[in-house]
This record gives sequence, structure tokens and C-alpha cells, in this order.
Amino acid sequence: MRFRKLLFVGGIFVAGVVGGWTLRGVRPPEVRAAPRFPPPPVAAGHNGLSDGERTSFYHLSEGGELYPVDWLLALDVEVPASDGSILVRPFLDTVDRYGLLPDAKHPGNPYGLPVGISFARAKVSGVEMIGLNCSACHVGQVQYQNHAVRIDGGPNMAYINKFLEHLAAETESTFKAPHRLARFWDRLREVRRARRAGATGPRDVADDETFARRMLHMFTSNRGLLEAQVNALRNVPMLSRSLSISTEEGYGRLDAFGIGRDELFGAIKANSLPADAPVSIPHIWGLEYTGWLQWGANTNSVMERNIGQALGVGALFDPKTFASTVRLENLHQLEGLAYKITPPKWPDTFPPIDSARADRGRALFYQHCAGCHETFKTDGKMRLYQLFSLDEVGTDPMTAINFERQVILADGTVQGFPQAALGLVTAIKQKGYQELKLDEATIAAWEERQIRSGPQWEPTFRSPLADADKWDDTRGRKVYRSKTLVGIWATAPFLHNGSVPTLYDLLKPAAERPVMFPTGTREYDPIKLGIQTDPSKYVLPPGLPGFLMDTRLRGNWNTGHEWSFYPTLTDDMRYALIEFLKTYTTEPANPGSPPRPGAQ
Repeated sequence: MRFRKLLFVGGIFVAGVVGGWTLRGVRPPEVRAAPRFPPPPVAAGHNGLSDGERTSFYHLSEGGELYPVDWLLALDVEVPASDGSILVRPFLDTVDRYGLLPDAKHPGNPYGLPVGISFARAKVSGVEMIGLNCSACHVGQVQYQNHAVRIDGGPNMAYINKFLEHLAAETESTFKAPHRLARFWDRLREVRRARRAGATGPRDVADDETFARRMLHMFTSNRGLLEAQVNALRNVPMLSRSLSISTEEGYGRLDAFGIGRDELFGAIKANSLPADAPVSIPHIWGLEYTGWLQWGANTNSVMERNIGQALGVGALFDPKTFASTVRLENLHQLEGLAYKITPPKWPDTFPPIDSARADRGRALFYQHCAGCHETFKTDGKMRLYQLFSLDEVGTDPMTAINFERQVILADGTVQGFPQAALGLVTAIKQKGYQELKLDEATIAAWEERQIRSGPQWEPTFRSPLADADKWDDTRGRKVYRSKTLVGIWATAPFLHNGSVPTLYDLLKPAAERPVMFPTGTREYDPIKLGIQTDPSKYVLPPGLPGFLMDTRLRGNWNTGHEWSFYPTLTDDMRYALIEFLKTYTTEPANPGSPPRPGAQ
């Protein structure tokens, strides 16, 4: 992820410690505490997870080691006031502007970290560190007239790379300014005193404050992982150059594969390419029985896919031994929690459903939509959704094309990115299994082989375009899938790259869809079914600048999904389809059977 490698800075850590000792006598200039932001509306809604399960899903570590917990709690932000004075507020008070969802302090979240910010003691240093887990992107929230609804498994309007960029920038600014560094050091001591007293978080902070022990631990038992972090820092200039010419993601989108290519193979200059294929964050209910994962139907393995995600959100690995900080046991637990998530029901606090209109929409849905979205092959357990070629579907091609670009490996050989990434991820997986001393039965359970059984489910990252004839479903270079629309009301914006703000707009010809529209708000449009794009009907959180989605840019096209029946649609028919989709929130009872007409 963007700038995440900046966040481990061994030199800055040493400078901070030494600076703190040096500046203990330095008093910062007079500053005022900034007024607190108004609290966001309290979110209602549960869709599958209990409160305890939510806590684990929101904060369990995947192995990312991005930034010390104590530092995050002590870090502040300076805001110039109109009278020339300086207002100061904790960095964590500003997370709304990055689309991160608040989560109150409680025993499972003692630091009050936002949803998706994990914490665990680092394998490299022994310091308690934050990371990111799947819920930062895959827990959403929508609002209508100050009524908020939490949607576990839904896409979040998160701007993860901007959060990491600003976290790095505020840290750098703190260490460059003596008055900020002095204030930071004072706050850090306060944080640790509170932890030692048991007021917040675990009491065992002794190791965190034993500098010599941490340094000895890093340079002996975890030397390989320490070198991995140093090497990652060396790649930052190249990664930053690539991102400067990339398509900006904005809220609720990521180009995980584009950034991942640079993170894993960017040390070789030729591998560093623009990340110009951001995708909308997909919803994850129904994941357990979905055969091929990702928008491009290129991944069939649960564990390999999750290891790749962990590497993308801050986990480290030693390229010589393949030892890593990835926490395989937690990945398995998070996967199990994801399987419990159910499609969200239409909220009671939103405008009521027009049953008569929904009935008319049901007939239209099964006439025009179900043939693609609700018709799939099955082996009795897994759903193999239909795939469409780039020419057939007509949507932006960059996600499919970029995934298969070639990379040069350290030994000079050339492979497609899917094959190179699979080799690396598999080696990390096998090393992790060895370290945990797992038996074959446990490995089979963690890889879901009771469901993904048979040779067709041997773990792979495939190239649907380059190797189209290897699989029956990709013949003809079919690549983009038409997944079920169960719960689709809660997943705006639409198309795989998030280039269409509402379902109403998606049911219009591409030439009539918005060319540009704002993102960043959680305000919902219950009429058109999607994100509210009328600025008079929403207020952005304090400090959130918003983002203007431009569908003319590379990777952002809003073309395609224009089918033969589109010219016959009237607005009444479009709104009838929309009304039905508000009711379409129940998965098939039998994983091998598609929904039947009349099902709700």
C-alpha cells in the first residue's frame, strides 16, 4: 500500500528516543486543544456477526506491522486557527476524513482504534504495533437523514493509502519540529503510564520500553525480517514515482494488484508501472461458495488470496527463508467470520418499499437480469458464475489486463504476475505451516478443502486472458464475472471499478451516465439506489475534502453493461427493478441452486 513502507523507520525510532531524552526540558509554544468534532450518528444494524465476533473481525491482526500503537495514541495534528494560534487534536480524532469507521473503546478494543485497525505484538521488534485487516475495506456504512446503518461485509468508503500517507507525513513533521517532538514525547509517556496503570490496554508494557532488548531482538532472532523492512524502505522512491503517474483511487477503491506488483517486485525498475486500474471494494457475503475470487475471476484459493492481502497491508517476509510476519491462524479465523456474514436487509429507517412496484420489478429482473447474474454452474458445492469477455461486457479493461503483466524476477527470468506472485505466496504459506507445525488435517480445514475439493480447486492464480484455453469457463478470453445481485443495494458505487454511482445510472446507456461525480460521503440515495451525488443533500465529515471521480481517466471508464434490452427500458421499469432489488436480500438455501423467481 502507498507509503506503508515509510512507516517502519528504524532510524526515526532511534531519533525519536534520543530526541525525547534531549528535549525533555524544551517547552512547546502555547497551543490550544482543538474543539472536538461532533460525534457521528450511532450505527444500527447487524448482518450475521455477534458483537463478540465483530470485535475479532474488526481488530484481529493479519500480521501487518505498520506503526507502534503507543505512537499512534500519542501522535497529534496541528491545525492553524483563524487568530494565528495553533489548534492541536489527536491524530485518531481525524480518521473520518479517510473513510475509516469509528469503534468505541471496549475490552476487545482497549485503544478505541477504528474498524480495520488491528493491534498485536510485532514479530520483528516485540513492540505492540498496528496493522490493517480485511474489515478496513470490507465493513461499510450508509446513512440516510442522520440514520446510519453498519453493513459488515459491505464495501467501505475508505481511502486507505491517504490515511497511511498522512500518518507518515505527520510523523515526519513531528520529528522535524522540536516543539512537536517534545509534546509527542510527553504524550507518549502519558500513554504508557495509563497502560501501566491498566487504564487502557494491556499492562505488560515493559518490553515496549526496554530499548536495548528490542534492538537485540531485532538484530538477532529476527534479523531476516528486519532486513526485509530495510529493503522495503529502499523500494519506496520507486513506488512513489509509480504512484505519481497512476490513476488516483479516491474513496472506496484500491488498485491492490498494481501496488502489490511494485511492493513485491518493484526493486527491479522495469517492474514498476503505473497503478492505473483501481477497483471498487467488493462485498464478501456469499464468499464461502464462490468458486473464483476477485473481479477478474483469477484466484481460487482461500489461503493464498488472504496471504496476498496480508502482504498488501503491512506484513513482511524474508525473501531468503520465506519466514514472515503473516499470522496464518488469524487469517483462518477471519475467513470463518466472513462466512457468517449475511446479505443486509433494507433498513427500517430508510423509506419503505413499494410492494406493488417491487412485484413488477421482480418479473423484469427474471426476464432481463437473472440469466446472467443468477445462472451459474456448480459442482454441488461451489458456484461457478458466468464469465464475459472484454468485448462482451464492454467495461474498463485495465483490471484484467494489468493483472497479467509480466515481471522480471531477481534471477532474470520473466513470468506473468499471477505465476510470480503465486510462487512467492505459496512459499510463505508453506514456511508458515512448518513454523506452526500443522498436520495435514488442519491444513485441509484451513484451505477449505471440504468445500473446494477436487483437482479443479488446486490453489492457483490464473491468467484468464493469456491462458484462456486452460479452463472451460475462460475459453474465448472470458474474464469478468457476473456475480449474484443478492444484497446489491448496499454495494455502491457500481461496476468493478466503481465508475457508476447508482443502479439507476447503471440501467441507463453509458452515454447518459455521470461523467464525473463526488465520492466520500456515506449519504445514501434510496431513490436511485446508490451514493448520494447531490451536494445539497449531504455533509462531509470534518476535514474530509471529498473526491471527484472522473470516468474519462485510464482505469475509470464507465462504459459497458449495455445489453440488448436497454433501449426498451422506461424510467418506470428502471425504478421497478430498483424497488425489487431492495427486497432481494436472501442467499439460496442450497449452495448449488440459484434463487427461484419469487424468492426474496
